Amino acid sequence: MKRGWLIALATIILAGGIVSTSYAEVKLGGELRVRGVTVDNKEGAATYTSGGFFEQRTRINVDASVDENAKVFVQVQDSRKWGSEASTIDTGLSTTCTIPDTGGTCTDTKGVDLSQGYVEIGKLFGQPLSVRLGRQAMAYGEHRLIGALEWSNNARRFDALKFTYKHDAVDVDVFTAKLSETGGVFGDDSNLNGLYASLKVVPKNAVDVYLLNKTIGASDTNFHTIGARVKGAVAEVNVDYNAEVAIQTGDVTEDVKQQASAFAVRAGYTLPDVMGLRVGVEYDNASGDDDGTDDTVKTFDELYPTGHYLWGFTDDIKWQNVNAISVNASLKPMDNLTVALEYWIYKANEEDTDGNDDRGTEINIKANHDLSKNIACEAAYVMRANGDYGAGTASYGGFGSIPDDESSTFGYFMINVKFM
Repeated sequence: MKRGWLIALATIILAGGIVSTSYAEVKLGGELRVRGVTVDNKEGAATYTSGGFFEQRTRINVDASVDENAKVFVQVQDSRKWGSEASTIDTGLSTTCTIPDTGGTCTDTKGVDLSQGYVEIGKLFGQPLSVRLGRQAMAYGEHRLIGALEWSNNARRFDALKFTYKHDAVDVDVFTAKLSETGGVFGDDSNLNGLYASLKVVPKNAVDVYLLNKTIGASDTNFHTIGARVKGAVAEVNVDYNAEVAIQTGDVTEDVKQQASAFAVRAGYTLPDVMGLRVGVEYDNASGDDDGTDDTVKTFDELYPTGHYLWGFTDDIKWQNVNAISVNASLKPMDNLTVALEYWIYKANEEDTDGNDDRGTEINIKANHDLSKNIACEAAYVMRANGDYGAGTASYGGFGSIPDDESSTFGYFMINVKFM
């Protein structure tokens, strides 16, 4: 643990020192986030039916300008659960460790890694065109298909080459990301390619259109996701709305096709004089497969989303084979405090082999409180009731499954401190 952080810190300090002696500006910053989770799955059937854990994420980053049109960004991250090293007082560097009290052996997993590391060059050819090359976070729209998944202790990153063109009428990203490297034939690698355009010509609306391409060379997977999204508001009547639709077509294998679709609609009404109370509804739908033996896969592939916060907090619901309905409300009792409540009903688009489609419900309540500009707190309590679909629903945090028509609860508290 100590060697990884010392090397990472020394590298950042050295890089910052070198750049600062030659170029315009170097900014050092970082983040420390701690989250405690408790799960009560007493009605579950698994061996471990309840429990809890703490997880911590620590980041140090340097943002260095190379010249007026180029910069380098490096972010080093340590991600771990408390106690995952078995002993924090063990000063040895071996990856084999001894568990205190029990005498058992374990693997000391090192949590330090490069979270982001890229170079960005702007004003290419004298135009509002830039390129970003390296490991980077990418997120688009509501994060339904591509998201950074910051909820996860590790977050999601892409090793990617991305061009961005910014115009008064439209912003366009064109990118290719390496998902996995086989080490062999180039065509056997897995890649995500995309074109994402945000139109700025519709007043008071954000309108996005996109074309995404996922390839897995080893299995001859090559399919496209074509979609559009609109987000806006009618300020005169305090109504906001958000809608997205996506269609998939292509090949899953040489002999199997991909034909799937999904959409989501959200709307809300705000009462500004009642502590900013917003009351909303949402409906999400994604296709499932009614015949797993034919030559067409109809289950929508949600790609790489930020699922948490989109379809409840338990993280077992995905944008595939689902009908999800939500009634929700939020308000701001104080300037730096927001409280939100959601009720979700889940159904499967395609029934299981027993003819069941009830995937249960979820109720969650969440509070966000900003202690200051750089210190944010979040807490939530979640009640997840399972239906009769499939073989059971996984409870949060890996504490077993929730049997049919039973329930589980969990809660968390999280503090996030950012510094410059």
